[in-house]
Amino acid sequence: MMTNIPRLYETESVPLEKKIVCQRYQIKEIGFYWLVTELNSEENLAFGYANLNNDDFAEWGNIDISELLDNGAILDREWKPCKFADALKKIAEEGRGNE
Repeated sequence: MMTNIPRLYETESVPLEKKIVCQRYQIKEIGFYWLVTELNSEENLAFGYANLNNDDFAEWGNIDISELLDNGAILDREWKPCKFADALKKIAEEGRGNE
């Protein structure tokens, strides 16, 4: 698991598509995932991208990690940090593999 995730607001000047996705949380069974790019580990609050099985309504914002875990999301321990655009490609490829 990556421990050197940028702190909240640390990558504010980086364009969204170039942000590094450090972690992924997911609920595979229903196609929900959250991509973490910044983290305040003391408050368990992150900034990242949330997709609740609908690309049209997916969005960037704050993510409460404790709330994710309470609702059944799991940390993808196999996730390798990559740029956001590459993360979306990887997720799309995984989806094609499940068809």
